[in-house]
Amino acid sequence: MSIAVLNDFSVEAVRDALEKLDSFEGLKVNGLNAFQLNELESIDPELFGRVEEKIKADRWFPFAGAWTDTDEMSETALIKSCLYSVRYFLDKFGKKYRVFHGEKIYNNRFPQIVYSSLFDAAVLDSETESKWVHGADDFRTLVIGAETADVTDMDDDFIKENEFISYEELADSLFESSLDLETVVLPKDSTEPQGIEKQLIDAERAAALNGKDITKDVKAAWIAHFGGDDTAAEKLVSKTDTCVPTENDITAHGGVEISEVKTAEDGSGDIVIRVTEKAGKEHSAYVMYDKLSAGFRFESMPYEIQTFRIGADSYAKEIYICE
Repeated sequence: MSIAVLNDFSVEAVRDALEKLDSFEGLKVNGLNAFQLNELESIDPELFGRVEEKIKADRWFPFAGAWTDTDEMSETALIKSCLYSVRYFLDKFGKKYRVFHGEKIYNNRFPQIVYSSLFDAAVLDSETESKWVHGADDFRTLVIGAETADVTDMDDDFIKENEFISYEELADSLFESSLDLETVVLPKDSTEPQGIEKQLIDAERAAALNGKDITKDVKAAWIAHFGGDDTAAEKLVSKTDTCVPTENDITAHGGVEISEVKTAEDGSGDIVIRVTEKAGKEHSAYVMYDKLSAGFRFESMPYEIQTFRIGADSYAKEIYICE
């Protein structure tokens, strides 16, 4: 079994991969993350349409996971990046992928973020051996080591002589045989949001608590930020930094901290609250949201990230990160 990947993001490389897919029915290609696909559609809509056909026909498998690869991401930024990526593939292609693809392990909550973003396993460019990765929150995820071949370097004979599978199919074949793999425990440090990331988080929280829905603007600002352009983020922050909620609007007790507050992206007006246990202890925790007269109690495990949705009836429901 061989895994064909496209590592080069260029029009020429995409055309070459498509020509080989058209010539060989057994070939499958893994490549292009959400950011690259979004860029390709704006650069060359016709070429994007051909890739889209292959994706929908399960011949081309995008790199699911974060919106795009970056050197450093805070926990909140990684969650946001996964959320937007998952939603993009669902809305654009009607596809939900099970395997997270990225460059490395970003922080000690990586296994939980992978799980809560509804991925079953991860393929990381920095990891060559399959292993279980155990986070400080007691979540663990299967990291798959895979030997790959770049589709642009393949000649016709190599393609004819090999059978090709996707990362999704590779994960299916490995789960039953992976119970005895080595488990690697991650260190307990974490990456906190700084700079423009923290400003975006604060702006979204302020808007949500003041009843302002800036979901579309926030999404556009984060996606531009992941691509290296902070112009939209800076404009958004400058427009919302005066909408400061009082400290009593929302409080957390019992060893957890509120890491994010936002308006639900489905236009319902519901409020989404994300909390993080920072002390490495099990707690019976409590969140009070005075503006909705809503309060709810929950159990929190060491270093756990939990997400709750509060509706108009003030009822709180725990949800997955990417719901």
